[in-house]
Amino acid sequence: MVKDYYQILCITRDAGAEEIKKAYRKLAMKFHPDLNRDDPRSVEYFRDITEAYGVLIDSEKRKRYDRDMARGFERETVFQDIFSRSEFREVFDDLPIRQEWLEKLLMVSRVFVYEALIYGGRPTDVLKRSVLRLAAAGAKRFFHSVMDIHEPILIPEEIASSGGYITIEYRPGFSKRRIKVSIPQSIKSGTVLRIAGMGRRNPSNKSGDLYLHVDIESS
Repeated sequence: MVKDYYQILCITRDAGAEEIKKAYRKLAMKFHPDLNRDDPRSVEYFRDITEAYGVLIDSEKRKRYDRDMARGFERETVFQDIFSRSEFREVFDDLPIRQEWLEKLLMVSRVFVYEALIYGGRPTDVLKRSVLRLAAAGAKRFFHSVMDIHEPILIPEEIASSGGYITIEYRPGFSKRRIKVSIPQSIKSGTVLRIAGMGRRNPSNKSGDLYLHVDIESS
């Protein structure tokens, strides 16, 4: 099915960039999913108007579209290109759209958005950095899933209330390790204390973290 991006944004075919942005902002507020929770179609409407905006605001895409309106555009690529260009993504500055919605609504990787917003650059450069960052993030998650240690600790009620120190023993490898742990004042059961670098150590001498899951000893 051929999409008429001009009709979707309710603009004429000679509309300029500012008119396109103004039309998009107006419709984005109208179809904002958070303001239309009772209408499940609002999510798809929001994606449609964003796709239309991404094509028409980009002069190269708009030329290709005007030459052949039946030509399709990959939606995810259109969304990524919006965030890779500061002059395109500024349209979101006036909209109450939280970053976590971008991934859900526009199917744009949070890593890609971070790369585009923080470092900018051409879409291909942003995409390459995003892939590398995703790979690094995956490796980091795997490392911590193996090298981190989770231990329960029981803290006396008095120390939990006033704060202080307790000594614990745990086994990061073949032998036990004894460490002194600082307990913050008014700590609650269910709190998790992270001690960086005190987990298991790999052959490269890199260590995971130690996570202490707190329970309070009743008097």
